[in-house]
Amino acid sequence: MKWMCWFGIVAGLVLTQSLAADEDFAGKAHAIAGFRLVLNTPAAPDTVFFDRDNRRLSLEDFRGEVVLLNFWATWCKPCIQELPGINALQSRLGDDGFKVVAVASGAQMGKTPETFLMDHRLEALDLYHDPHATMMNSLGTKTLPSTYLIDRQGRIVGGVIGETDWGTAAAERAVSHLMR
Repeated sequence: MKWMCWFGIVAGLVLTQSLAADEDFAGKAHAIAGFRLVLNTPAAPDTVFFDRDNRRLSLEDFRGEVVLLNFWATWCKPCIQELPGINALQSRLGDDGFKVVAVASGAQMGKTPETFLMDHRLEALDLYHDPHATMMNSLGTKTLPSTYLIDRQGRIVGGVIGETDWGTAAAERAVSHLMR
């Protein structure tokens, strides 16, 4: 049922699990639970979000790096389950042209995103936020968590709508392949 949500993410995209320009990457990505490849690799949106100091950023600021774009919220139980694996992936690969951009999206309840990251010991993750969920809306998703993998050229190559374990060897192999 989760795969049906994907169709609303980026209108008009042709999705596949078995076809991709890079069959080696496709095989590696297929090993990530719930991962769906995007056949025509559209450009990631150039929507504004903010860093810890409320500076305006967009994904263009990360061009040249492989980006794992994750949308999460402090109240989202699947997000809480998923973020340690994302933190681990950033810890292992973050110095080699890879960046996790985990964006606290929409209204947060209870703790601030900064306090949440500290309390959950997610030290490898930088704080990014989008209080109006503008970027999520630009991608056509309302599901938390949602995660997109973006190549060095700023193209969405696929992602997962819902929770998955990004701390696996399979996720590391797929991301490392894009970093070559």
